[in-house]
Amino acid sequence: MGSVKTPVPAPPNDGRGRKNAALNALGWLETAFIATAAAAILGMCVYITLGILLRSLVGVQIPDEVVVVGDLMIGALILPLAYVAADRGFIAVEVLTDMLPKATHVWLNVLAASVGLLAVIPITYAGYLAMVHAIQSGNYFFGILELPEWPGRVAFFAGYALFFIRLTILFLQDLLAALGSGGGGTPDKTHDPSWEEAA
Repeated sequence: MGSVKTPVPAPPNDGRGRKNAALNALGWLETAFIATAAAAILGMCVYITLGILLRSLVGVQIPDEVVVVGDLMIGALILPLAYVAADRGFIAVEVLTDMLPKATHVWLNVLAASVGLLAVIPITYAGYLAMVHAIQSGNYFFGILELPEWPGRVAFFAGYALFFIRLTILFLQDLLAALGSGGGGTPDKTHDPSWEEAA
């Protein structure tokens, strides 16, 4: 007979599971948003192409083309922002940063995230006010279809709200990484489990 092993007690739950679940949910939302943005780009292409063909071949103008394309463009441009932030896919000028010591790079990431937050907060708040006004007022665009304003306003606010959440997480992670390493390390994407979901 083999020996019976005493079961090892499970380690106490320190909240990491819930944190990882929240980050995974954020990554899933970012992926869903970029898929929606891709669908918006496809919709723009179809609508514009259809408008050109109808004007050229039949002499008929497609209704509210500018309004529809404008709203789809909001989704195409704004919804992917959080995904790009999670991937750290920002446009960066590396001429000066590469000349600095590597120990300063992590603090440059903290600076970039903090400046980004300062820029995003007022835009997100303005987007919220515009969304609430569009929903409460029931405004619509003048045209044949009389399309409501709120879908584009909701997409704008949702994209920037998720972008704000992601920038906040990046700022906190980079700050903790900088303080924990004494500024001697460079943060990477592996410390954020949601990046794997969004990649």
